[in-house]
Amino acid sequence: MQSMTNPLKILLYSDLSSRGIPWSRQHVNEKIKAGMFPPPDGRTTDSPMAPRFWFESTIDAYLRGRAKKMKAAREAAAREAEAVKVAD
Repeated sequence: MQSMTNPLKILLYSDLSSRGIPWSRQHVNEKIKAGMFPPPDGRTTDSPMAPRFWFESTIDAYLRGRAKKMKAAREAAAREAEAVKVAD
């Protein structure tokens, strides 16, 4: 039998704030509709009223991608600021 070294963990909406995502449910839904946040991976049961969840890995990937974009934007702004200094 294979041991599970990295078991799947699920995050509910209420867990998102502990991951640095303090948005309201409405804002999360707007971000999902705009394609700016990953949609939930599923529901905790088959009931349509069951809470939605994300796998921890889904949120981690979103946060890594967001950090990468923020870093690229900072680097681009620094290059532009340097170019302005040189031009003056």
